[in-house]
Amino acid sequence: MKWLKEIWNLFVDDGPLALIAILTLGVAVIVAHLGRPNWAGVIIFLGVAGGLWWRTRN
Repeated sequence: MKWLKEIWNLFVDDGPLALIAILTLGVAVIVAHLGRPNWAGVIIFLGVAGGLWWRTRN
């Protein structure tokens, strides 16, 4: 798993923020497939904005 962490660090400066964005995108894709594309957009906005807020405060 060390090699995976090294590759991750090559592309991502803030790992936890990237993980939050990936999870938010996954949830939004599921919500969009359930027929709520507007809610998916709101989830993406709130997830990324909340992740940025959390990472800048810590």
